[in-house]
Amino acid sequence: MTSLILASALMTSGPALSTLDLAAMRQDEQSKVGQQEQPKPKHRFVDERIFQLDKLEVTKVTVDKHKFNLWVMDTDAKRSEGMMFLKNTDFKDDEGMIFVFLGEETRRFWMHNTHVDLDICYCDQDGKILNTYTMKAFDETTDYSSRGGSKYVIELRAGILRKLGIKSGMKFVIDESVVSKDDGVR
Repeated sequence: MTSLILASALMTSGPALSTLDLAAMRQDEQSKVGQQEQPKPKHRFVDERIFQLDKLEVTKVTVDKHKFNLWVMDTDAKRSEGMMFLKNTDFKDDEGMIFVFLGEETRRFWMHNTHVDLDICYCDQDGKILNTYTMKAFDETTDYSSRGGSKYVIELRAGILRKLGIKSGMKFVIDESVVSKDDGVR
């Protein structure tokens, strides 16, 4: 509507503008609108990733007095990619991922295509930490399994759990809106 009014006003108040002039003005206006609507990315674009960090849903979780902003990995495809191809500079000490499943089962994670060491917490359906590990980059052989049925798995920068004193038995407060979006995938 604005473009039509602008074009109409210009045509009646001055020399006639060509179709090319109007098209250039419209394109200029649209590019300004596009620039205003798109916030500057907080995280770098990683060519190898399907799910870019800035496009993932984020949830806030707490454990003790510590708060974390976690990317929600709520489908099989997202869980499969996880932290692959990221560098330590791609996330902060209070950022990580939460992998959410439909139910509690023994879970096993590995470090395929994962370029950074990570801390991992396996949690039950109430957010209670069952066990933790510090996983080594690219390690595909160590058994990093949960000790019991895990519904949530949280990955953070390596060393954060020790630094903050987070250990088995403590409880993450996880919003109930954080659910698996896969039907039947446990």
